[in-house]
Amino acid sequence: MARPSNREQRAREILDAAIRVIERQGVEGLHLRDIAAEMELTVNAIRYYFKTVDAVLAALAARSDRRFLDERRETVASLTDHAARLAALIGDGLPRGVDDTEWRVIWEAVLTAGFRLDARDDVQGIYHRQVQLYADVLTSGAAAGAFTLSADAVDTARALMSLEDYLGFRIAARDPQITRVEAIRVMRSVAEAATGATLPPIE
Repeated sequence: MARPSNREQRAREILDAAIRVIERQGVEGLHLRDIAAEMELTVNAIRYYFKTVDAVLAALAARSDRRFLDERRETVASLTDHAARLAALIGDGLPRGVDDTEWRVIWEAVLTAGFRLDARDDVQGIYHRQVQLYADVLTSGAAAGAFTLSADAVDTARALMSLEDYLGFRIAARDPQITRVEAIRVMRSVAEAATGATLPPIE
């Protein structure tokens, strides 16, 4: 039996392969055999880690916590300026561009796995954990006197998170009117109006 560290590494490799397959052919009609072919493995080798396509999609959805929660927490912790923290949250939550495959595939998996949120606490929690991260930054900024909040911190956090998700979708869907630059402009404008602060440039 593989050691846990080796198993975790192979599971990550399978998910990376799934992302490549979904990028080429979409999530609908995805089969374990497609992932196996991408990795030049047998289907049973994939089933050792993920029994079904639904299990693969659930794992891809869970990857959002690594990129959009854990990594952003680390960035926030590394900054002392409250406006810079909020700016970093906005910039890191949006796709890096139309070719940000991981962003698109993760959220395609989230949508596929999560249309029954009442039955999928694992997927339901993704949004709320990120809302809480925004709320924490807003609350700490207000406590430090850096922000003058025009509304409840959680309400503002939900608004920003919802903008992030939908504008991010438009970027990933290649809407020519909603580029990353335009999405950042909109979110920055809303965040500044909500906090009374001027955010630093967001790349």
